[in-house]
Amino acid sequence: MSKSIHITKKNFKGLTKAELDQQAQDPNSELREWALKRAKKKEVKKNRKNEKSS
Repeated sequence: MSKSIHITKKNFKGLTKAELDQQAQDPNSELREWALKRAKKKEVKKNRKNEKSS
C-alpha cells in the first residue's frame, strides 16, 4: 500500500486564525499531516541531492 499523503495547501485556504490554531493543537489534524508531508518531502529531496553529488 502506498504511504503517500494527499493533503495540499488548498485544504487550509479560507480558514480563520482560530481554526488554524485549533488544528495546530489537534494531533490528528490535516495541518499536522501536511507538516509531516513537508518534512518528508524535504528529506527526500535532500537525500536525492546528496546521491547526485556522490
